[in-house]
Amino acid sequence: MIAIPPWLRPLAVLCALALALAACADGGTDEVGDEPSAPSGALRDEEAPQPGDGQHSDTGGGDDAPGDGADEGAEAPAAGHPEPLAVAEPYEPVDGEIRPNAKRLASRIVEQLTTYEIEERPEDVVGQVADGDLADELLQDAAPLLHDDAWSRGRVVYPQLGGMLDDATSVMVVVEQTVGLGDGSLLEQTRTLDVRLALEGGAWAFDELASAGGEPVVRPDDLPDEAVAVLDDERIDLPDSAVWDIHRGIIDEDLLVLMARMADHVPYGVVVLDTGHPWEIFGTDRQSKHTKGQAVDIHAVGPEDALVIEDRHAGSVTEGFVEWIYEQPELSEVGSPWALDGFGGRSFSDRLHQDHLHVAVGNG
Repeated sequence: MIAIPPWLRPLAVLCALALALAACADGGTDEVGDEPSAPSGALRDEEAPQPGDGQHSDTGGGDDAPGDGADEGAEAPAAGHPEPLAVAEPYEPVDGEIRPNAKRLASRIVEQLTTYEIEERPEDVVGQVADGDLADELLQDAAPLLHDDAWSRGRVVYPQLGGMLDDATSVMVVVEQTVGLGDGSLLEQTRTLDVRLALEGGAWAFDELASAGGEPVVRPDDLPDEAVAVLDDERIDLPDSAVWDIHRGIIDEDLLVLMARMADHVPYGVVVLDTGHPWEIFGTDRQSKHTKGQAVDIHAVGPEDALVIEDRHAGSVTEGFVEWIYEQPELSEVGSPWALDGFGGRSFSDRLHQDHLHVAVGNG
C-alpha cells in the first residue's frame, strides 16, 4: 500500500467521502416503481438477489484490520502520543446488499468521524461531514468519538440496515476505533452507530447521527450468571456498545440465556442489542424490542464469520442456525432471509432482514 503522509490523511478520507456522495447520486431508492429518473451510468440501489440464488462474493475493501504500525515515511508523532496506525481501507459493501449506496455513504461518514490527526479539532472533523446547524448538532452527537489532542483510526466492521422507508434509511454501523492519547496509551472501542440518511434529489445524504454507541460502563462485580456467560464466551463477538448494555443490566434474562445456548450451536457476531438501534420500529411509533432489552441482531454466523447477506442459499450454516433458533422455547420472533412458518408466525422475512438475523424474546 502506498504510504499516505499524515498531513494528507484527512484529505484522503475527505476525498473518499466525496466519491461516496458522488456514487450515491440518483441511487437512493430500491423500491419497485419508485426509482427516480437518473442520467445514464448513475448508481442506484438495486434489488438484491433472493435467498437460494447462490450468489456469493468476497468481502470488499475495509475488512482488513488497520496496519500494525505507522505509514512508512510518516512524521514522528507528537511527544507522548503513540505512533499513529495506518489508515484502514474504506469499507465497500459486498454483492447482494440491499441499498448498497446508503451503506457505503454511512460507512464513509463513520470513517470520517473516527479517522483524524492530532492537530485536527473536533470542529474540523465534523466540518468534513456536515455544515451549518447540522454540523453543530453532529458536534454534540458525535462527542464520544472526538478526542482532543489525539489521533484516531476507524475501521468499519459491518453496516447493517436498521430501517427503511422510501426516503429515509437507518444504517447501524459497527466500527472499531483506536485512539492514540497524549499520555502514550491507546483507547480501543468497538461501537454501534445509528447513522440516519435522507433521500435528497435522488441521492442519499447525511441527516443525523442518532446514536454514537453509548458511554462506557464498568463491569459490575455482581452480574448475574446469565450475563457472565454471554460476556465471557469468545464464540459471541460483541461490540462494546452491546457489552455496556449488559453491564447496565437492561438486557432480558431470557435473551441472555438464549444467546449463551446459541453459541453452543454455532459462533456468531452481534451488531446490536439496545444502544445503536432506533428506539422505535423504524417508521412507526411502536417501541422496538431492542430498546426493551429483548432482542439481538446478528450479522455473521459460523466459524468462518459468514455474513448473513452472503449465506442465504439453501442448506447454508445460517439457514440451519435459523431453523434451530426457531425451535427454542424462549423465542418470540425471528426475522431472517427465511419465513419458516409462512407470514404471520414467529418466523418472518422481508427485505430489511436480508443482512441479519433478528432474534427476540418476550411478548411485551
